[in-house]
Amino acid sequence: MKNFLEYLSETQKIYEFRIKVANCDPADKLDYLKAGLEGYQVESLGVAKRLPIKANDIDFPSIQNCEIFLLDASLKYPVNDAQLRGIVAERLGCSQSQVVVVPAANPEEQWRWNPDNGEIKEFKQGEDVLTQPLPEATAEQKAASKFYSEAGTILKELNKPAEFEIAGKDTTVGGAKDPAYGKTTNDVAVGTKSPVKGQ
Repeated sequence: MKNFLEYLSETQKIYEFRIKVANCDPADKLDYLKAGLEGYQVESLGVAKRLPIKANDIDFPSIQNCEIFLLDASLKYPVNDAQLRGIVAERLGCSQSQVVVVPAANPEEQWRWNPDNGEIKEFKQGEDVLTQPLPEATAEQKAASKFYSEAGTILKELNKPAEFEIAGKDTTVGGAKDPAYGKTTNDVAVGTKSPVKGQ
């Protein structure tokens, strides 16, 4: 049987982040950055990877022709991306607009980054669903569209009486009349005795 420390060590979660910095080389400040992240128990802090200069980048839309550096950080203590962004900007001596922090499990980040060949996918015109033509409607969808396009059909459905009965209106119980069955306190006659005084 496992002891408590073994269970605790198995449940330790690692929080992984991808740090992107624009126009600020973090290579000479990695030790300073690691010291700033020690409060969150640094598991690992990767070497900064430099990406090619692009005219526009989706992460830094306000910076033209920016040079981007990528860092992967793994922390043992929970932290959100906004806190980590502030620490990285402070430690690297740049503004927060030059830093983007995303969790490594972010689906968009996983789609964009291919670790096998180091390629980064970019969004291209025509890949989004909104600009693609709609698929052809099936016969069932066309029939339903025609049926509900007629205003009279919907009004007929709305004018139908309710097909259910309200409970409590039947005063017969087992074939005999029961005057108290189905009545509310509004239907019961009001007495003259006070429940407080007992008179």
